[in-house]
Amino acid sequence: MGIQGLLPLLKSIMVPIHIKELEGCSVAIDTYSWLHKGALSCSTQLCKGLPTSRHIEYCMHRVNLLRHHGVKPVLVFDGGLLPMKIEQENKRARARKENLARAVEHESCGNSAAAYECYQKAVDISPSIAHELIMVLKRENVCYVVAPYEADAQMTFLAISKQVDAVITEDSDLIPFGCPRVIFKMDKFGQGVEFKSSMLQQNKELSFAGFTKQMLLEMCILSGCDYLQSVPGMGLRRAHALMKKFKSYDKVIKHLRYSTVSVPPLYEESFKKAILTFQCQRVYDPITEDIVHLSDISDNIAQGIARGDLDPFTQMPFQAVSDGSQLALDRNLQLKSFKPESERKRLDLPVQKNLLTNYFCILDVTFS
Repeated sequence: MGIQGLLPLLKSIMVPIHIKELEGCSVAIDTYSWLHKGALSCSTQLCKGLPTSRHIEYCMHRVNLLRHHGVKPVLVFDGGLLPMKIEQENKRARARKENLARAVEHESCGNSAAAYECYQKAVDISPSIAHELIMVLKRENVCYVVAPYEADAQMTFLAISKQVDAVITEDSDLIPFGCPRVIFKMDKFGQGVEFKSSMLQQNKELSFAGFTKQMLLEMCILSGCDYLQSVPGMGLRRAHALMKKFKSYDKVIKHLRYSTVSVPPLYEESFKKAILTFQCQRVYDPITEDIVHLSDISDNIAQGIARGDLDPFTQMPFQAVSDGSQLALDRNLQLKSFKPESERKRLDLPVQKNLLTNYFCILDVTFS
C-alpha cells in the first residue's frame, strides 16, 4: 500500500532519470511489484493454474534492459509474513477471494470483460510463482535475495550498507524506511523519477525544514501505513502540520486526546510497534551471511529485553508493581498433576505454507 499521497507531495524534488545514468551501479529491485505488473496480462491463467510465462518474461525484459545499460540488478523478494501486517494481509486475501468468485460468476454469464477485470484483482503472487522467476535468475546468473520478511526493509538495508547504489520500486514506504536513493515509476523503456533523501529540505509542497528522519517516519505513521491505521481525519498534510508543531508522536497523541479526535486506547502502544517495525525489522546481510536488524539494537537494550527488564516493543523498563497489588501465592495450593507425554492429547497446529522461504535455501550471495 505504501504511504497514501506521499509521492505527489514530493513532486518538486522528484527528478526524471533514465537507467543509463546508473551505468556501473548495483540496483535493488522490488521484484514482487514487477511480478504483480507482469501478472496483469495473464491473470486468468494464473488464477486457474494454467501454464503461462508472461509474468516471467515481463520481469526478465526489465532485467535485461538494466544489464544492457550496464546496471547490475539485484532482485529482492518478500519472505515470511510479518506479524504487524497480518491484519492487512488477511484483508487483501479476502478481497482476492471475493474477486475470484465474481470473476467465475461473470465468466459463467458470458461477461468476459468483467471477468477479466476481476481476475486481475484476484491474482495472488504465490511463493511458487516467485520461485519460477528465481529458477530463471539462477540460469541467467542474476543476483537475487529473499528477505526474511519484507523486501522494503531488505532493500533499504542493502542501500544503507552501500551494497547497492539505488532501489527501484513503486512503494513509497521506502521513504519512511530511510532509503537514500529510490527510482519510482520505471517504465519498459527505462524512464523513471528519482528520489534522494538528501533533497527533502528543498521540497516545496511540504516544508521539511527542521524535520529529522525520525519526524518524517512518525509523520508517515500518523497519516496511516501498513502497520497502523490512522485516526479519523488524519491525512498527510495534517500529520505534517502536527509533527512540525509538536516534534514527536507522543506529544501529538497527547494533543489529539485533549481535542475532539477519537484515539483508540492502544493506539500509542501500536504506534511504538510500528516505529520498531520500520527501524528494527530483520534483514539478511549477504556479506556476513547472517540475519541482522535493519538498525542496530544496543547491547544494553538487547540484554535488558533478554532478562525481562525491558518491554521488547517499547524498549523501556516495565512499570514497577506496587506492594499492595502483588499477587500472593497460596502456599497450600496443590500442584496440578501432569499426564505422561504419551497420554496427552496431541494438538496439531496448522503450518503456514505460504512462505517463499519454504521453497529453497538462501544462497551464498554477494553483490559487489
